[in-house]
Amino acid sequence: MKILIDGQTLLTPEINRGIGTYFKSTIAQMLENDFTNEFYLNTVAGPHLENLPTWTRNKLTLIDTNTSKSRLYSDAVNNSIAKLGIDLYWSPNALMHNVFIPSRQSSSCTFAVTIYDLIPLIMQKDYAKHLSSSAREVYRRKLQQMETDFDLFLHISEHTRADFVSALAVKDKQHVVTPLAAGSAFKPYPFPHQPSGTDYVFYPGGFDPRKNMNRALKAFAKLQSTYGDDPTVRATDFLIVCTLDDAAKRIMMNSAKDLGIADRVRLPGFVDDTTLVKLYQKARCLFFPSLYEGFGLPILEGLACGLPVASANTSSLPEVAADFAFYFDPYDIDGMAQALYQALQAPMDAGAKRARYEYSKNFSWQKTARATLAAFEASVSELCL
Repeated sequence: MKILIDGQTLLTPEINRGIGTYFKSTIAQMLENDFTNEFYLNTVAGPHLENLPTWTRNKLTLIDTNTSKSRLYSDAVNNSIAKLGIDLYWSPNALMHNVFIPSRQSSSCTFAVTIYDLIPLIMQKDYAKHLSSSAREVYRRKLQQMETDFDLFLHISEHTRADFVSALAVKDKQHVVTPLAAGSAFKPYPFPHQPSGTDYVFYPGGFDPRKNMNRALKAFAKLQSTYGDDPTVRATDFLIVCTLDDAAKRIMMNSAKDLGIADRVRLPGFVDDTTLVKLYQKARCLFFPSLYEGFGLPILEGLACGLPVASANTSSLPEVAADFAFYFDPYDIDGMAQALYQALQAPMDAGAKRARYEYSKNFSWQKTARATLAAFEASVSELCL
């Protein structure tokens, strides 16, 4: 089987985020676990290829496609499919605004795509001010094209699959759930040592409307006012890791000041992967109040580091955390504060951390890659019937 991987993600900011983690990890594990299929990568030559490990790059055949226009890109992809006899084309990141979807010109090649979420569709009102009318129209056209041009849909959670099948005319297509995973670097702080600095609630947040930042601040303030007599609560700060400029930082700190918690909020900004792992390991608990997630990878990363988790009960999050989280309604400030308090009281001994870590290992990039390859093979076989 000849597989053509769309490499546009390598040229987008998403390569350094959750989508990029999925892209790099799944491809690396597919190539490590498969020695029978031929893999091609459709992208321009350049330094962005260094985002992939050397071993991975060497096993991929590069199809240099240097174009920045949708129609030209589409023609180039279809020419490669015809010329090389590609059996399956896979777009790992098709719904992002900075990625083209090629129009299908071949009936002998399976078209596969990974779906992370349907946030702009599910949360239209929340995103009305954040997406231009032209961006919303491009998104709508991409969904329509998926209904007609694609055969196989890989979803990162059961919830995403259910949303997608409900919203689009794709019930008769092939759908496979391939969950995400925490990287091997995410694990508890080495036993028997106890890290210093375990005096903060860790929130990997953001200014995206679904990240629920304002209510997160209010919930932490409510935690302090309601449970402040508890010495653990009284000694706990709120560490928020996200990309923010000076204006965003000023807005957040003004909000924190109004809530009386400005001296308890820490804003380190964007951090590299090594620092991120250390921040997880040294935290007292993870707080994840998101309104909607296609998967919720930070929850799995937190559990892998042995942390108690206070999580919203929305979308895919209970699917990821299962019985290893204290859940709350992300619109209920009192409920959020109570769940935070419960997470701060949860055991942090070696056995409790080990149990959370072992649960997180139910998810792995190797499992994701193998499920993806199996889906590819089944889809191509069905097309040949």
